[in-house]
Amino acid sequence: MKKSSEQKESLFKQMFVTRTLGFISVAKKKDFWKAMADQFNGELTVKKTIAGDLEKLILKLPCKEHTIEFTESDTHPLKITTELEAKHPFEFMISYEDTLEKLLKFFGKQDIQVGDKEFDSKYLIQGKDTNIVKQILSCDDVKTILLKNNVFSFGCNYNKKDNTLQLTSLVSRTVNSKEELSELYKLFCLTIDKMKNEGLIK
Repeated sequence: MKKSSEQKESLFKQMFVTRTLGFISVAKKKDFWKAMADQFNGELTVKKTIAGDLEKLILKLPCKEHTIEFTESDTHPLKITTELEAKHPFEFMISYEDTLEKLLKFFGKQDIQVGDKEFDSKYLIQGKDTNIVKQILSCDDVKTILLKNNVFSFGCNYNKKDNTLQLTSLVSRTVNSKEELSELYKLFCLTIDKMKNEGLIK
């Protein structure tokens, strides 16, 4: 279905505001976030400011023995996180390859290539263990979900103090359906499985 010029303008504004924050109401998203909570035995919390003029959605979904948390507010984009008990320190970052990053790559910034032309041209991929990062991205579903859903960043950080790995993603504010949110949930579950298979988490 062809988008009208008004729809295209709205989509552009939402993508732009993802990077600059700004205000976009999350009120219309509550129903399908609640549907996600019901389907996956999760929990949806809606928080409001004292003045009652701003809302924040917090959705917690189980993924086997782990919990994946989704948060989005009227002023902040969709953020997805989960904390995992680490067996080994491990970090990686996949982010939009903008003009600055292309320039840094030209001057020698590390970039992992996975052999997928579309993916490699859109994302800057970094990590100390190239083979494990490639193994995580060997799943076509992982790459497809990242490309399809305007995922700006997806990465893993190691917390030495707690011996945990935090998997985190920032996503475009154009996630407006249960199907899209389900795909992002699948992205995290697939990645957790891959990390467990690689012996990175307990």
